[in-house]
Amino acid sequence: MPKRNRNGAGSIVYEPKRKKYRAYITDALGKRISKRFDSSDEADMWLSQIKLDLYNNTYIPKSNITVGEWVLEYLSTYCAPNIRAKTLIRYMQTARHLEPISGILLQELDARQVQYFYNNLPKMSDSSKNKIHKLLKAAITKAHILELVKKNIMNAIPAPKVSKPKIEIFKREELQAISDVLKTNSTYRRYYLLFLLTINTGMRLGEVLGLKRKCVFDDYVVINNSMQDINGKMVDTPPKTAAGEREITITRDLSSDLKKRFNSGKIVSFDGYIFQSKNGTPLRPNQIERAWKSILLLASVPHKKFHVLRHTHATQLLANGVPLLEVSKRLGHSRASHTLDLYGHSIPGYDASLPNKISKIFNL
Repeated sequence: MPKRNRNGAGSIVYEPKRKKYRAYITDALGKRISKRFDSSDEADMWLSQIKLDLYNNTYIPKSNITVGEWVLEYLSTYCAPNIRAKTLIRYMQTARHLEPISGILLQELDARQVQYFYNNLPKMSDSSKNKIHKLLKAAITKAHILELVKKNIMNAIPAPKVSKPKIEIFKREELQAISDVLKTNSTYRRYYLLFLLTINTGMRLGEVLGLKRKCVFDDYVVINNSMQDINGKMVDTPPKTAAGEREITITRDLSSDLKKRFNSGKIVSFDGYIFQSKNGTPLRPNQIERAWKSILLLASVPHKKFHVLRHTHATQLLANGVPLLEVSKRLGHSRASHTLDLYGHSIPGYDASLPNKISKIFNL
């Protein structure tokens, strides 16, 4: 026999053919909600919980959207308008790793499933695992805010541990060897000024490639853009953060060399950019990295990415007593703490003079 509750409080009906108990209730919008159970007690418990949720206005309507569908919607609707195109591409690449849980209904995903997924991720760097966690947590948190899920399960899941990467830098003699190759080798001589600007400013490669003649002054350059390779096309993009838009002091000799390069007649005039190909087209980051690999080989220097020039610039400034805040501003970091976290343990010889200083301080 059906178990009937008072009007508006729902009901439970036994279905002989299915040998199941089906609970019914109508939500505030007049939509009928139902679910089948093996026992009347289970149906009673479910019905009680639904009624409590409806009373507290915390009821979440059932949805068939999967984890994968929601992550893609989250990225395209809530992230894309606020981030750079290249950042969105990286997020999409990270999202591909969610494939093992992408088919699970968003509302049915639980913390244990996520932890099992983390435990069985294929071999990858700690940093990659952390990026997966950050993306999934951000997407689930947004779903919770939008009331697509009843609770944020990600609060119960610790982020995968990330070991701090060791910052590589070039030694002084390595820089000299690289400089010698760039000055004398006819094939790679055209990269000498690009190398010189990078090691003297700590600019990112995209910022170097995006530097325009109008942004070069007698004793500083203005950084207000960056050239990025987005899906095979070079795109001029704004700085990633407000701190990325800055002025960097340079020597007058370097400034003069930059101006001479632009005015030498060798520039075909690709919208005023100082560094470009022989045909007047943008230089691509992968083109620089390929040339850089050959340059290091000729210089007998162990391979390190071109970006290591930026690390070298930062650590040498700090090692030579330049205030942390000034270094942070020069690099375009939003927070000085980020600069310290990156380079604090990589400053060459940072503790060499500490014993004598400590001895003088305490005088014991």
